[in-house]
Amino acid sequence: MTVPTLTTARLTLRLPELRDHAAYAAFYASPRSEIIGGPLDETRAWKVLSNDVGHWHLRGFGWWALDDGNGCIGTCGFHLPAGRRDVELGWSLFSATGRGFATEAARAALAWAGARWSRVVSNIDPRNDASERVADRLGAVDTGEHAAHAPECKVWLHREAAA
Repeated sequence: MTVPTLTTARLTLRLPELRDHAAYAAFYASPRSEIIGGPLDETRAWKVLSNDVGHWHLRGFGWWALDDGNGCIGTCGFHLPAGRRDVELGWSLFSATGRGFATEAARAALAWAGARWSRVVSNIDPRNDASERVADRLGAVDTGEHAAHAPECKVWLHREAAA
């Protein structure tokens, strides 16, 4: 399977690599990762990195590492774990926050996806104001629903095919 590389004005979205482990480990060890299940030790951060790579091979889509030319500053992409009905678009900035990188990367990811899926959501913890602002900038709407697998998370709908 060939993973597409996407480029934006400031980023390269590429398959996560071994060299990105240090960035994953530092982020997931920090309190900033609490909103997405952290903090995690280095071994569990390795599992997140491995999952991000493996999803591409299992589903044909997945997460990209966000590279600003100086290394991995975060991730963005799609996933569909077993047992879930909706493809989810997600993003996590490890560093370089507040500069629009998450929105830029998510726009590129949505453009790559095109009409591949009829429904794309982002499940966002309501304590994560920054991610809610990104979803809003992307044109997603808060459905008022909560994610079945994570009831604390609100479901933001990016698009749904007309019935």
